[in-house]
Amino acid sequence: MTIDTSSLVLDDLAQRTLFTEARSPMHFDDLPVPLDVVRSAYDLVKWGPTGSNSMPLRLAIADSPGARATVIVHAAPGNRTKVETSPLVLVVASDRDYHEFSDVTAAGVEGLRERLAGRPDARAINSHDNTWLQMGYLIVGLRAAGLAVRPMGGFDHEGLTRDLLAGTAWHAEALLAVGYPEPHGNDGTGPRQGRPDWDQAARVF
Repeated sequence: MTIDTSSLVLDDLAQRTLFTEARSPMHFDDLPVPLDVVRSAYDLVKWGPTGSNSMPLRLAIADSPGARATVIVHAAPGNRTKVETSPLVLVVASDRDYHEFSDVTAAGVEGLRERLAGRPDARAINSHDNTWLQMGYLIVGLRAAGLAVRPMGGFDHEGLTRDLLAGTAWHAEALLAVGYPEPHGNDGTGPRQGRPDWDQAARVF
């Protein structure tokens, strides 16, 4: 894989760790993932930009057997084994009441919290869009912590929201299977697939 790195700040190791050699594995090492490692990744990537600094991403960590069982029940059949065998399962959720934190995240915008309080439909759209933006940062941050991540969207979103996140304004958006890379390279990913190149993905208008 040849990349022109002349204008990049990241060194070769960082580029390979975060992007060119990072995969979405089927299998992980058996090592447990300390929550402090996930917290360190979050504390780094929370500085990424979001619309109006909304910061709606929330993490429901399926740590207990009951929580993991709830995720498995609502996962699509093809994803259940992936959830069962991953060292750590994160439910990425969007907080539709993110405006409750606007005094912190947008302290200079007078009256923002009050204006958003009366716009639940707009908050639902904004929280969904910006949570997915933040999830991209989070995946890169977890990779930077030496972890491998498999994102999954195949699950009953409403059912998992109801059964795991009841009593909150959080809405389940995606699942992240997280663990340390399989040490022998048997991560089940197979040959790496291609990507659209620059001429296919970009146009100057």
